[in-house]
Amino acid sequence: MDFKIRAAEKEDCKDISRMIMELAVYEKMSEQVKISHEELERDGFSQNPFFECLVAEVTDEHKSKEGNGIGKGLLSKVAEVGKKKQCVRLQLSVLNWNTPTQDFYAAKGAQDLTASEGWHFIRFDGQNLDNLANEAPKS
Repeated sequence: MDFKIRAAEKEDCKDISRMIMELAVYEKMSEQVKISHEELERDGFSQNPFFECLVAEVTDEHKSKEGNGIGKGLLSKVAEVGKKKQCVRLQLSVLNWNTPTQDFYAAKGAQDLTASEGWHFIRFDGQNLDNLANEAPKS
């Protein structure tokens, strides 16, 4: 399969939104997707974007789902972009039942910090995030 990886453009946001939902469905978490393609356009393509995004563009007619090298290509490109920006690490989140992805990252040399260092990912969202923000000292 032939593909190229490029920086996302505003016009890609509908497809990016669709892929976010496809991933959420795979991860059995589709009810947690709260972002629209309009929000992606606003947050990623404004004067001061909150994120950067890469997309893989398939350049031939033979489209298969797995084993086509796109995931490895995207991961490697993210690492390359990070290194150019002087990042010293790449951290990823993987669900505990998603052993194929854990194995893929491990085969590339990633360390599972859950077991070795005991890290937990903590999240504030919704009303809890609002409550925390309301406790901020007033300027």
